[in-house]
Amino acid sequence: MTTDDGLFLLIRLGLGTSIDTDCPHDLLSLSLDDWKSLMELAQRQSVCAIAVDGIQNTVEREGNIFADHYGQKQWTPLVLEWSGVMLTTEQANEHQTKVMNRLANAWEEGGCKTMLMKGQSNGLFYPKPNHRSPGDIDVYLFDGYEKAHDIARQEGAQINDEWYKHSEITYYNEVFENHRFLVPTRQGKCSKRLDEELKEEIREKKLPMFPNSKVLVPTPMFNAKFLTFHSCAHFLAEGLRLKQLLDWAMFLKSEQEKVNWAAFYDFCDKYHYHRFADAATTIAVKYFGVKIHNSKIVAESPFAEKIMQSALYDDDFVYGSGKGDWYNRFHLVTNLFRYRWKYRDICQQSPLRKLYYHVTGFFFKTE
Repeated sequence: MTTDDGLFLLIRLGLGTSIDTDCPHDLLSLSLDDWKSLMELAQRQSVCAIAVDGIQNTVEREGNIFADHYGQKQWTPLVLEWSGVMLTTEQANEHQTKVMNRLANAWEEGGCKTMLMKGQSNGLFYPKPNHRSPGDIDVYLFDGYEKAHDIARQEGAQINDEWYKHSEITYYNEVFENHRFLVPTRQGKCSKRLDEELKEEIREKKLPMFPNSKVLVPTPMFNAKFLTFHSCAHFLAEGLRLKQLLDWAMFLKSEQEKVNWAAFYDFCDKYHYHRFADAATTIAVKYFGVKIHNSKIVAESPFAEKIMQSALYDDDFVYGSGKGDWYNRFHLVTNLFRYRWKYRDICQQSPLRKLYYHVTGFFFKTE
C-alpha cells in the first residue's frame, strides 16, 4: 500500500464511507516512516483530523492493531502528535463559530442578514463538523455590504476594503470576507452573468439556518453551483487541496437528492465546468467512498486521476502566500501557462483569453 492509498483509506474510515474492498489491516503494511509521510501529507492537504478519526474508528472496531503491530513505545508518540493536530482543529472551529455568531448577531441587530458561504457551512455535511479544517469566514450580506462595515467598526473590527470583490474584516483574530460580488466580475461578461445567476439562487429565498445561530446558509442548488465554481477557480489559478475535493464529496453524500441535476449540468455547460464537475464527482466515489444513488449524477471522468495527482503534488499556491500583490499577480500568470492543460483539457478555454481578461480587468476596472 502506498502512502497515498493509506491516506484515502483513513479518510474513508474516518468519514464512515468505506467501500467493500477496504480492510484496515492493510494499513499495517506501511512502515513507521510511511506513516509519518502519510500524516505530513494529510496536514498539507488539511485533512489531518479526519485521518485521525480513521485511526480512532479502526481501533474502536478492531482493537489497537497499530500499537500491537508497531509497538506501544513507537506508535503512541505518533498518535499523540496527530491527535494534538485534531484537538487544535476542534478548538479553531469552536473559536471561529463563536466569533462568527458574535459578529452576525451584531449585524442582525443592525438590520443586516448574514449568509455564510462554504467554510463552516460546508462543515455541516461532515460527520464531525469540527474536524473539517477551517479557513476564512466568507459571508454575503445581500444589500448590507457597506452597512456591515459600519457595524463591524462599532464592534472594534478592522476593515480592509481595498479589493473590489470582497472586503476583509478582522475580528477577534478571525478574518471575514464580506462579499460584494460572489465571483471575480472583471473577467468579461460571462463572469458578470455568473455572479448574477448565483445571487438569483438566494435572492428572496427562504434559506436554512446555521445550527444555534442567526446565520443563514445557502440552498443546495446554490451550493452545487458555488462549490463547483469556487473549486474550479482554485484549480485553475493555484491548484486544489484534498479538503476542497472532500467538501464536494460530503456535499454529494448529504444533498444529492436535493439538487436539480439537469439544471446543474446546464449551468456547467454554460460556464465550462462540466468536465471538472464530472471529475470531482468521480473522485468522490473512487477515492472517498461516496455512494451515488441518483441516476442523473455523472460519476465517470477520464480526467479524475490527473486532477487528483495535481491536488496531491502540485505546489504552486498563490493566495495566502504572504507575498506582495505584484508577486501574487506574477505567480498567477506563470501558473496560467505552466498548467495550461487545465484550461485546455478541463475547461476547454484559451489561457491567452483568460490572460486578456486579467489584464483588461485590472487596468480598466471592468466589474
